[in-house]
Amino acid sequence: MEQDLDIRRLFEEVSAAACQTLFGRYGVTVRRAEEFEAPASPELYLCAIIGYTGPRIRGTLVLALTEDVPGLSNPVAAKDRAIERDWVGELSNQLLGQIKMELLKRGVEIYMNLPAVLHGQHLAPLPRAQLKPLKFTMAQGAAAVWIEIETGPGFRLEPAATMDADADPGPGPGEALLFD
Repeated sequence: MEQDLDIRRLFEEVSAAACQTLFGRYGVTVRRAEEFEAPASPELYLCAIIGYTGPRIRGTLVLALTEDVPGLSNPVAAKDRAIERDWVGELSNQLLGQIKMELLKRGVEIYMNLPAVLHGQHLAPLPRAQLKPLKFTMAQGAAAVWIEIETGPGFRLEPAATMDADADPGPGPGEALLFD
């Protein structure tokens, strides 16, 4: 049970840092809100849900945004529901991708599914266990991230690997590799 709590804490820390980094790349400063703080305007959310699985681990990431956030972070910045929907799905994909890169440093490999995006009011996941969101506030709007984790027998997190200063770190978040 104590190991489950350590795993949950690590996933929350990694997810919170990844969320702040992700939005920061698009010029949106986010602040992690305290548990007791409510999102600025919870009435209208766009919500992306993306599942993941791996050896002895599976789960779901849910990213919910208030109405203004997709337009603030999207480089295309078109006020179009279809573009906003696609953008929220892409943000969830990038967020889980960053989490995946951090988990790889700890010997955990996950495989991501495609995101599904919903629009509605007062959306919240129905996890298998009690799960509180990681909340973030922005100058305009708010975000919430739920990360559900289920681990099987024998699941282990390794200590974070450190890279040799001369080693090629590979592509960074958001970079593309093109092959001939």
